Amino acid sequence: MNNIKKTTHIRSNFQNVPFWNPTKIFDHEIGKNIHRMDLNECPYPPSERVVKAIQEAARDLNRYPDGTCPSLTPMIAKDLNIPEDTITWGGGSTQLLTAIAEISVAPNQNIVAPKLVWKRFQGVYKIVDANVTHVENNSDGSINVGSMLSAINSDTKLVICVTPNNPTGLMLSETEMKKLCEETPDDVLLFIDEAYYEFAIHAGGPDVLKILKNRRGPWVVTRTFSKAYALAGIRLGYVICSSNEIVNAIRMVSSTFNLNGMAEAAAIAAWEEPEYSKFILDRNAEEREKVVNGLKALGYNPIESVTNFVSCDIKRPASEVVTKMRERGIRISTVGGGEFENFIRLSMGLPEDTEAFLDAIKEILE
Repeated sequence: MNNIKKTTHIRSNFQNVPFWNPTKIFDHEIGKNIHRMDLNECPYPPSERVVKAIQEAARDLNRYPDGTCPSLTPMIAKDLNIPEDTITWGGGSTQLLTAIAEISVAPNQNIVAPKLVWKRFQGVYKIVDANVTHVENNSDGSINVGSMLSAINSDTKLVICVTPNNPTGLMLSETEMKKLCEETPDDVLLFIDEAYYEFAIHAGGPDVLKILKNRRGPWVVTRTFSKAYALAGIRLGYVICSSNEIVNAIRMVSSTFNLNGMAEAAAIAAWEEPEYSKFILDRNAEEREKVVNGLKALGYNPIESVTNFVSCDIKRPASEVVTKMRERGIRISTVGGGEFENFIRLSMGLPEDTEAFLDAIKEILE
């Protein structure tokens, strides 16, 4: 018998929705040295230059910030060779995911997206009350561009693609990206989430923005300062749009004061210090290689990620291993259910985090 109470004061798509807090510290973790390898965070703090910029900006926290980032926007526009009025900002790219769906998809209209994709998108689908066509990934976890395009129908308003994808860490090739841009219909908004853009470029990946500029139809691409710039706590992301009309629509569904007062100053300092970002990317690649080689030495075949996380089929229920790892003070996560229920995912950390993980996973799996 179904005992779930129905309500009338909340829209049906928001009823009985559980809350999951990914940053929750559990009782057995309090006061202990925890290896945080579950949230794809940068293990290094912001640079001293960024910290100083934040401290100076704190003097003006009695004032509302300008959410258009008037000093940072022209810097990014110049470096990326795009018009200033095609950029807008959000509280991390996470806020922008929902905004993009809200401006393009009405309830019961269609979204096409990979089946295996960042979990936050499930919440986005629910918020806009969309009909979603979940396209099966390839057997290796990569996005099947051909199947994505075939899934588009006359009711499709938004196509979502994440490259590199979370939770696989795999990116689209230049050929795949061009095919997606050229063959997505001109009346459908093509949304490319590039939260791990810097990692893809560091690994020799294609320039997605350059490809998107040649698309006839509308498009948006989201990026963030959370990962390669060590600013996850500042919560600053941006979206580059094919037109100013899309920018203004996103601004309409965002809060007027959606950024914190220190975000722009911190991001400017980080943007002007590319050598620190390169340091983060270089160290990340080193630890990723250690993790991949360590898992291979145990007889497993991890996905060849280009990001700051690695996923791997461990041939047994991943949730059980995640629990045992957490008992040892090492926080990792699962990839998802279905055919990926045996996959763990872990973020790259400091060398001591890598060592702790490899020692523990060997003990648990053996």
